[in-house]
Amino acid sequence: MQTALWWIKKDVRLADNPALTAALANAETVVPVFLFEPAVLEAEETSAFHVAAWCEALADLSERLGGHVLPLRGDAIETFARLRAVLPFDAIHSHEEIGSEVTFARDRTVADWCASEGVTWHEHQQTGVFRGGVDRDKRAKEWTAFMRGGPLPAPSAADLARVRVPPEAAGLAMPVVSPDAVGHPLTEAQRDLRQPVSETAAVATLDDFLTDRGACYSGGISSPNLAFTCGSRLSVHLAWGTLTGRAAYAATEARQAEVRAQTGDAARQWGRSLNAFKSRLHWRDHFIQRLESEPRMEFEPLNAAYEALPTPGDHHLDAWLAGETGWPLVDASMRCAAQTGFLNFRMRAMVTSVAVHTLRIDWRKTLYPTARLWADYEPGIHIAQTQMQAGVVGINQLRVYSPDKQLADHDPEATFVRQWVPELADVPPEAILKHHVRPVPGYREPLVDRLVWSKGFKDDYYAIKGLPETKALADAVYQRHGSRRPRSARTWKSNAPRAGERRIVKAVGAQTELGL
Repeated sequence: MQTALWWIKKDVRLADNPALTAALANAETVVPVFLFEPAVLEAEETSAFHVAAWCEALADLSERLGGHVLPLRGDAIETFARLRAVLPFDAIHSHEEIGSEVTFARDRTVADWCASEGVTWHEHQQTGVFRGGVDRDKRAKEWTAFMRGGPLPAPSAADLARVRVPPEAAGLAMPVVSPDAVGHPLTEAQRDLRQPVSETAAVATLDDFLTDRGACYSGGISSPNLAFTCGSRLSVHLAWGTLTGRAAYAATEARQAEVRAQTGDAARQWGRSLNAFKSRLHWRDHFIQRLESEPRMEFEPLNAAYEALPTPGDHHLDAWLAGETGWPLVDASMRCAAQTGFLNFRMRAMVTSVAVHTLRIDWRKTLYPTARLWADYEPGIHIAQTQMQAGVVGINQLRVYSPDKQLADHDPEATFVRQWVPELADVPPEAILKHHVRPVPGYREPLVDRLVWSKGFKDDYYAIKGLPETKALADAVYQRHGSRRPRSARTWKSNAPRAGERRIVKAVGAQTELGL
């Protein structure tokens, strides 16, 4: 049997790993390889948070494999050719990656290289996202079947002994694997505040969520204060592959079975939270499926009619990113994200709405800068959610967030704001909540008149939305990407079409990137 590469991408784990399992089943020796590629390192979407996750997860995996992980730096084709010159191999096993254009283009070139060199590249499904398209009317059933197929076990000790780096290849390894070594140093605050990412940490986080923290998931994840605890905190692990959605789903169903045998208020609260979390696992793959089906959405709105939206506020981008907008909750959110890599979904939706609907920045100009902020960056979710919150998908209800209302609703004591905006640390909450009416001395006033600028956006938006061609495009988008999941009676009634109107069913919002 031949030597095969296990090309580690976003599957830095042993458990439920289809690529590793298949490689072990078909080769005598399996060489685990991770590539630090210049094109990915230099991509606009990549940040120190991401590189730190790779390095930490690889260190954990290497420890589990007795040091047998081969980190290589260079373009994929050049690196594979260099490795093959000293260690002949005939097969590569990896998972199916649904990434941005930089990794999609890389995969196309690798496929061509493999074909020309006689190397068989096997890509294995590891999520509930289906390559080659999917019938949306059947997707929910197919997704559930995939999830309930159950996670694969970790390889046995005997099999893991065959996962190794032969001496002839070891000399190619990077001498140092760290964010600093590849040009992405963390700040001191980021080192202290970022979430650890490894298979070991993933297992502990999942257990802690399902047995302790998760009770407050339902009702707690909308708060920027509570989400640090009530959220599952699994999104970084799902994004970088130290845990699979299938493993999380199986563990959640097992926990649900325990809860169903219990009675009382605590059991009912757990039931609500577990149902909500499991639903969001479905929505996570639902949005990633969009990018798999429509790679162009990284660059174009799904509904092309919204290309016509004016963006007179692009010059506000830097102030928004720096958390210098004059809206306390927006500024706290952006500053928190820059240091921790974390922000709950509601706050992510709010800052996107403020950028696009109030400051009138082109949604595309926010895409990569915010990708760099999120430690749990998942291209399919991030791109789809940015478009959805911006309103350019065209099948969702437009939600223009008021940062003043969000502050009053979700941080009424200004706890989160005073933690992340030092200028307001000693200001009474009531003064912070009224800053838009009576500006707080020493803290900047809002960049624009929110009501005037938001109205300007809505006027332009609804003028485009009302055009016949926009409606036709929205219908096409729904047929290709809209959810077919049944709604509750109340939701369906509230969105019932008026006489003579064919209403496009709106997709349910989801805590996707980080509300998980």
